[in-house]
Amino acid sequence: MRTKLIRICVLIGLLVLGGTACGTRSFDARELAAVVVTGANGYGTLTVKSNAERIAQLIKEEGDSLRETDEEGIRRLFIREAALNSLIFTADRVTGLKNGDEITIRASHDEELAKAGHVRFRNNKFVYRVDHLEEAEKIDIESEVKLVFSGFESRGTAEIELSGNTERYREHFSFTFLTPKTNLSNGERVELRVMPDNSGLTSKGCIAEEVVLPFTVEGLQPLRNVDFFENLALIYDGVSDQGTVSIDTTRLPAEWVEPRANAEPPLLFSVTPAVNLSNGDKVNVVAQADHEWFADHGMASSVVSKDFTVSGLKEYPRNLDHVDLMPLFDKLGGRLEEDIQARLIHNYWNDDSRAGDPLSRWDYLERHGVVRIFYGYPQANRADNFVALIYKVSIEGTCAEAIPYQSHYSEGDRVFSTLYLIYVVDSIMYDTERVDDFKEVNLKIHDDIELSAVSQFKEQYGGAGVIIVEASVPEQVRYTDN
Repeated sequence: MRTKLIRICVLIGLLVLGGTACGTRSFDARELAAVVVTGANGYGTLTVKSNAERIAQLIKEEGDSLRETDEEGIRRLFIREAALNSLIFTADRVTGLKNGDEITIRASHDEELAKAGHVRFRNNKFVYRVDHLEEAEKIDIESEVKLVFSGFESRGTAEIELSGNTERYREHFSFTFLTPKTNLSNGERVELRVMPDNSGLTSKGCIAEEVVLPFTVEGLQPLRNVDFFENLALIYDGVSDQGTVSIDTTRLPAEWVEPRANAEPPLLFSVTPAVNLSNGDKVNVVAQADHEWFADHGMASSVVSKDFTVSGLKEYPRNLDHVDLMPLFDKLGGRLEEDIQARLIHNYWNDDSRAGDPLSRWDYLERHGVVRIFYGYPQANRADNFVALIYKVSIEGTCAEAIPYQSHYSEGDRVFSTLYLIYVVDSIMYDTERVDDFKEVNLKIHDDIELSAVSQFKEQYGGAGVIIVEASVPEQVRYTDN
C-alpha cells in the first residue's frame, strides 16, 4: 500500500512538471496596448497599437529561460512571438475626445497562432479614460494674417504674410482671394478668406474659426510719367522736297527699344510721311508702346504721338534768281583768268589753234566777261546740278612772230576775233549750302559763235528730265564793250 502511494505521488509530480513545460501562457492584452491621445480638450485624437517594446521584452525574458538544446521550446517561442505580434487593437471612438471620456478598446489576434503557441489573452476588452488634455489655444487669425502690397499704382500685387501659429501650422490653412490680387490701385478693397482645418490644428492643441479679412490697398508707388520723345532724334537726309527721314533711338534707354526674347521691343516708332520731304514740312511720329510692360516697370506715358518740323535738308535752288553768285566768281576768278590767258596764248582765237606749243606769237589786246549763265539739274535729283558760265573774249592782235610754213600767219598780220568759252561748274552747294562749294570746274566748250556754243552746251547737258534755266549775270563780271 505504501509503495502504491509513492508511485501515485511521483506520477502527479511528473504531470505537474509536464504541464509547466508545455502549458499555456496567459498575457494581459491591456498591458500590451500602447494608447496615445493628442490634441486639445474636446478635440483629442486617440491612437492605439501594439506595444512592440513590451512584446519584445516578454519574448526576450522567456527566451533567456530556455536551454539552447530545447528545440521544441525555441520553436514554440517563435510561434508565441508571432501570436503576440498579431494583436490588433480598435477603439470605439478616436476623435473629438475630451478629458473624462471613457473609450472602449478591443483586442483581436490570430487564434491559430495563439493555439499553436499555447498563448491565451485576457482583458481583450478594456476601458481607457481620457485625461491630461489641455484646453485648445484659439488662433487669432486677424492679427496673424496680413497682406503686403508691392508694385506700382494700378499694377499692384497682394502677397500673404503670416506670423505666429498661423505661420507655424500653415499647412492646416487654406487662403482664397475673393477679389483680384493683381493690377491693384491704392484705396481698393481686397478680401481674403482664411479657412482652417481644425482636424489638423486641434492635433496641435490649437483651434481657429473661418474668417473673411478685408484689406485696403496702400503704399503702391505712383507710375512715373515718361516722355517717349524726349531723347528721340529724327535724321533728315537728302534734298529739300525729296528728303527722307529715319528714326534714331540710340539715346533712349536700351531696355525700351531693344528686342526681347521672342518679342518686339517694348517701344517702337513710326513716322509719316517719310519721303519727299521739304524743309519746314511736318512729320508725325507715333509711339507704339507696350503699356503693360511700362506699367510693370513703374512708368506710364499719355503722349503717344508728336509732330516734328523737317529741317537740315539741302536747299538746292530751282533757279538762281535770288542767289548771289559773286562768292562763286570770287572763288573762281583767279583760276579762270589764268585759264583764259593760257588759251589766248595758245591761239584759241585764230587759225593757229592747236595742241602743243603755239605756231605764232602775238601782241594783242583783249577784253572778256560773262555774257550768259545757265543753271541746270535733273528733275529727279537737284543735287546733281551744274552751272555754265559763258565768257565772251574780244581780241585785237598783231602777229609778232610766226613759224614759216607751219603758221597760217606772217609777221605783221592783224586779226580781230571773238571767242566764247563755256566753263561748267559741277554740283554747287556740294557739301554745304554755299554757292561757292562745288565739286569741280572745267572748260567744256569753246567756239567763235555764241549761238553755236550755246547749242553745243544744251545738246551735251540737256535731255529728258533735265531742267536748264538762264540766270542773271552779276554786273561785276558782265561783259561790256567799254
